[in-house]
Amino acid sequence: LRLNEGNICNHFYTTRFLERAAALSTPYHIAKKKIAAVTEDGKTVTPTANNGVKLELFIFDCFPHAQKFACAQVEREEEFGPVKNAPGNAVDS
Repeated sequence: LRLNEGNICNHFYTTRFLERAAALSTPYHIAKKKIAAVTEDGKTVTPTANNGVKLELFIFDCFPHAQKFACAQVEREEEFGPVKNAPGNAVDS
């Protein structure tokens, strides 16, 4: 991570704020991706380099519109509980 920080997405919102946030015009973020394709003869081709883009919207783009906002910084070793990787992976993410 460039800033040595991460967001594990434990967010708490009021229903009223989510109703307002749903109406916001938030920016699209461009993510360059390797997008598989199917040839005319039906074979799947998986690229080795990025060949397309995906437009993404992020829930944290509504944060500046909140009347109240707080952030907690914790020690990764004490608070992070990985659930993404299968047992035996070398690195938890």
